[in-house]
Amino acid sequence: MRRVQRAAARGRPISAQALQQAVAEHDPGLGPCRIQGARVVGPVELSHRQLEFGLELVRCRFLGPVDLRGLSATSLDLSGSTVPALLADGLAVDGDVRLSGCVVGTRPGEPMALGTEAAVVRDAAQGPHRVAEPSAEAPLRLADARIAGSLAAEGLRLHSSGLWSVFAPRLRVDGAVQGRGLEATGAVYLRDARIAHAVYFNAAQVGGIDATGLSCGRGFYADWGFHSRGQILLRGAVVESVVTFHDATLAGPRGELILSRLMTPRLRLDLRDAPSGRVVLRDATVGALVDDASTWPAAGRLDIEGLVYRRLGSIAPLSVKDRLAWLALDREAGVSVFEQLAASYQTAGDERAVRTVRHARERHLRRGDRFTGRIWGAVQDVLFGYGYAPRRALLWLLALVAAGSGWFSVHAPAPVGGLGQRAFDPVLYCLDLLIPVVSLGYRSAFDPVGWDKAVAVFLIVSGWVLATAVISGASRALGRGP
Repeated sequence: MRRVQRAAARGRPISAQALQQAVAEHDPGLGPCRIQGARVVGPVELSHRQLEFGLELVRCRFLGPVDLRGLSATSLDLSGSTVPALLADGLAVDGDVRLSGCVVGTRPGEPMALGTEAAVVRDAAQGPHRVAEPSAEAPLRLADARIAGSLAAEGLRLHSSGLWSVFAPRLRVDGAVQGRGLEATGAVYLRDARIAHAVYFNAAQVGGIDATGLSCGRGFYADWGFHSRGQILLRGAVVESVVTFHDATLAGPRGELILSRLMTPRLRLDLRDAPSGRVVLRDATVGALVDDASTWPAAGRLDIEGLVYRRLGSIAPLSVKDRLAWLALDREAGVSVFEQLAASYQTAGDERAVRTVRHARERHLRRGDRFTGRIWGAVQDVLFGYGYAPRRALLWLLALVAAGSGWFSVHAPAPVGGLGQRAFDPVLYCLDLLIPVVSLGYRSAFDPVGWDKAVAVFLIVSGWVLATAVISGASRALGRGP
């Protein structure tokens, strides 16, 4: 062990066999096995070893891959080291794993971006299949690894020639995953990972993240300068505190968020710029959704069908009309998105906004009607706002009474039979013509002729249309809830 340490201190290369022997001969009573600044020639083979001490290979340069598959140790520290490939499937560590400042992988070609045309967007679409794990290539592999502490990977740089830079399905971490400033030419695979605390990708630059089925006890932070060239997949993920993409950038043609079936108390989508691709929130369940209108996706690239939320927030205040414009970005959305928005305003106690949203819902429903249905819907909208603008009916009634009274005050009809038993009142006469069923006695007492009769018939028909629209709209509003 001392021979290896002296060679490392003098800058002399050591063989992989010498390093392996030094680890095998280390006395656990001396604490962790620490080798610093070594230049290691050849592939290092430490797989399936049971170490009762920590392994610290700090600021070393490995010229061959390091195989830690099935290794068991109390801690692992490779901070500042350079390694062509780190294979750690099935790794079991009782403490922390430190990869901060490491460079893993050889110099790559062009950066890769995660993206698939078969991503789940609508119910009928099929999602991408799981990656074939035995054949998946990545410079850093942590499949089925168990870490009792935290995984520290701040400033980690990953160079890969393929799609994946990190391949860690079913990773278990009892602490946090610290990936601040991580740089990866490919994507990060964390499908079905279980992180007890939080995942931090602040200011990271990656080719995408597949964290489908992720379970996270605190939060998922891809914010403050986070940059992705590919898809971010959090489908079916459960994050108990917050998922945030504040100040994040989703660049390139594949930069998009697929968050279908996500469950989290708080979701922040106030990105640095509008995403180039889609934002899919289908069937997600969110306590509070905070976004920024300036970074909404383009029309047709938002999927919010089945999205459930209790509260909506925004960086700048948004009116109910702004939120209706947000709903319109999902061109295939059904009426459920209107009901969800109305429910959020109902929770906030904004009854006026609730009526506005439900009015917009009725207009949305009428788009699918036949021509006659659309015509009748337009009449109800103009007269009564489908039951959600009751004052509009009163205004129409007053306008018709005023217009009719103005006409009949100049063109008074003759009394029936020529008898003047009832004094003519143009206002009451117009009200009697407009209000169906109920009679004030003026309609039968006077007999209009010519243009007067045409005006009277117009007022009678208008009264029936107005009454029918009011009854239809009111029954619809009452039948579908307040």
